[in-house]
Amino acid sequence: MKMTLGLHAYSLVLAAGLREYRPVGRGVMTAADMLDTAKKLGLSAVQLARAQVATDDLVALANLGKKARDLGLALTLSTNQLAGEHLVTMIHTAHTLGAAQVVVGLCCLQGNVKERQRRLEALLADLDVAIKRAERYKIPLVFENGRHTASADLAAFIQAAQSDYVGACYDMGNALTVPEDPVDAAEILGPYCHGAHVKDLAVYRTNTGVMLVNCPVNDGALEIVAVLKALKARKPELTVFLQTAAERCAVPVLEDAFLQRYPRITARALAGLLRRGTLVYDETALRFPHESGATEREVLKWEDDRLKRSVKAVRKLMGADSLTLELV
Repeated sequence: MKMTLGLHAYSLVLAAGLREYRPVGRGVMTAADMLDTAKKLGLSAVQLARAQVATDDLVALANLGKKARDLGLALTLSTNQLAGEHLVTMIHTAHTLGAAQVVVGLCCLQGNVKERQRRLEALLADLDVAIKRAERYKIPLVFENGRHTASADLAAFIQAAQSDYVGACYDMGNALTVPEDPVDAAEILGPYCHGAHVKDLAVYRTNTGVMLVNCPVNDGALEIVAVLKALKARKPELTVFLQTAAERCAVPVLEDAFLQRYPRITARALAGLLRRGTLVYDETALRFPHESGATEREVLKWEDDRLKRSVKAVRKLMGADSLTLELV
C-alpha cells in the first residue's frame, strides 16, 4: 500500500494571492492553473483553499472538478471558518466540485483547559447539521490540528462527534506550536486521519521561546520520515499534501501564561523544541522576499523554486530510499 503526495494550495500562497501578497504583473494563479502545476510536478492530489473557488458558480465548480478528473488529480477543499452554516455550504461546494473531503482549520481550541473544553462543546453543538450533511453526502469534515491546538484536544473533539465522517488532517509542523513531539502527535491522531500536511520548519530561539519558519524540505528540524512512518502504520494509503508556504509562527514557551494554557506539555517535548532552535531569530535577516522589496518576478521564482526543491526532497525521502514507504 502506498502513501500519495499532493499539493497544498498554500505552497503557492504568494502566486495565488491567498494572503496579503497579490501578483499584479502576471496576475493571480487560478485554481485551474494550480491543477496544471500539480500535474506537471507529477503529484496525485490538490488541496484547494476556499478563497480559490468562493466566487465560482455551479457550472464553474463542475468544470473545475472535471478538469481535475481529466488530469487524474484528487481534490480536497479547505477552510478556516468554523461556523456550522458555513461548513454546510462547504460540503455542498465540495460535492459539486467532486472533492473527497472538507479540511477545516481548528485554531479555536486555545485558552486554558476549561476554556478549551467549553469551546469544544459549543463547537460540537453548532456543527450538528454540518455533520449530518457530511454523512448524507459521504464527504468527511476533516479537522486540522491548527496552530496551538493539541493533538489530544483534537482527538477528544473527533471522539465526541461520534461520526465516521468527522476526522483529522495532521499537520506535522503545527505540532511544534503546542509544543508536542510531532511523532507522538502523529501516533495520537493517526487513527483518525483522512490526510496530512508534510512540511519542514527551521526553529530559531527568541527572548520568549522560539520562532518557527517554514522552509524547504530537508532544510529544517522536523523528522519527516519518522512522522510519516507513524502515520503509515495507522493509515497506509494516506495522501499527504506538501505545504511550503512563506510563513512563520512564534511559540512563547518561556512565558508563564503560555505554559499555564498547556499543562500537558512534557519536559521531553519542551526540551525537544528548544534543542531544535540552535540559531537566534533575526527578523531583518529572515524576511521573505516579498517582505524585503524583491520584484514580483523574483518573489514568484523564489516560491516556485522552493516548491520544486521540496517535491524532489520528499520523493527522495519517501521513495526508493525508504525502507517502509513508497510515495507516488
